Amino acid sequence: MNALTIPVTVASVLVVGACGLPLASAAPYTTLMPKSGPCELVSGPNDLIVWQHVPGFPDYSHLSSAVDGLNCKPALETWKGYQPNGPGYCNKIAWASDNPGYPVDSRYAPPLKNVIDQVGDGC
Repeated sequence: MNALTIPVTVASVLVVGACGLPLASAAPYTTLMPKSGPCELVSGPNDLIVWQHVPGFPDYSHLSSAVDGLNCKPALETWKGYQPNGPGYCNKIAWASDNPGYPVDSRYAPPLKNVIDQVGDGC
């Protein structure tokens, strides 16, 4: 081994790594970047709970950010567009702070209290 062996080996690993990573990882991140650049809206501790009724399945709930970072808008303005729809579907949204102790991310989710908005003909 001479003095150039280690630097050349290290350099080749760095070049291969640097060339490979952007191709493998750039696409998912570019699709998540807001169209207008970085979003400066900040989601606080008052996140939202989305409750869903899908025909033939148990009711489900999940926690959602108060900010739609992809569109850089408050989630309450865009949440309906992300919900499943069709005959019998129902989606409701409420502030997590209005539902203390609510079992988020659970199947057989109970109804929400103080629902802010809803969408679907099965509500």
